[in-house]
Amino acid sequence: MKGSGIAGALSGARQTTHLDVLFGGYTTPEVDRFTITHSVGVRTAALNGLVIRKGAGLGGLAFAHAAPAVAADYLHDETISRDYDRAVSAEDLRSVAALPIVIEGVSRGIVYGARRHAGPFTAAEVKSVAEAAGTIAFRLAVDDAVTKQTTAVETAEYLRSVRSAPSDREWEQVRAAFAELREFARGVEDPTAQAELHGILTKLAPGATEAGPALSAREIDVLALVALGLSNREIGERLHLELETVKSYLRAAMRKLGAHNRVESVALARRYGQLP
Repeated sequence: MKGSGIAGALSGARQTTHLDVLFGGYTTPEVDRFTITHSVGVRTAALNGLVIRKGAGLGGLAFAHAAPAVAADYLHDETISRDYDRAVSAEDLRSVAALPIVIEGVSRGIVYGARRHAGPFTAAEVKSVAEAAGTIAFRLAVDDAVTKQTTAVETAEYLRSVRSAPSDREWEQVRAAFAELREFARGVEDPTAQAELHGILTKLAPGATEAGPALSAREIDVLALVALGLSNREIGERLHLELETVKSYLRAAMRKLGAHNRVESVALARRYGQLP
């Protein structure tokens, strides 16, 4: 995830809530600690690079349980370990809310909102910090998916370099990754993530050659799933399309490709660089 993503989420939450300080960080899956990497509104460097261990401090509790944790008076809250009192005191923080960055039920980090005076948080303030954590979680989920698909692409490129061609099984894994990534990309609104996804898709299938037809995005979506052996009904369920709509896209693709059946349409789409 680009640093600007978390910085933007923190800045947005601070503008909405007017809290004194927003800070946070995240890690990779199955790691028991994370590092504070970004902050807004700080006066010192006490929080920068602070390593938060699972179960330690307020953030460590939220991280361990993948659930929000709030302290109206951090330094006098007996339920919190005293591991990070020095950093909290140095920044003169008193009330702190820790909202977990959760992906598929697993905590990946924390977004904190804090004030320099003791007191409870409003529901609106907690909601805004939680939304910042949700924004970061979405970007991390996109990055995870991109990394997964990039690995498939890099594996295919390596296989090409070490022998004449990947096996049928290996090619099927690449083709499945291509279809899954196209499905995932349709739900991504972030421009940076869209560009990254498009770059990976281009590596998998560089696009129509001069001799080949230009298929629409939906036609390629349908053919990518035809290539996996799915029926028209199954394709409709995957793409949330009516059965007749799927048939229409398939007929249009076949007409453009000059194909006489489903198998030939996939073969020609591959020949023209539309499918891997």
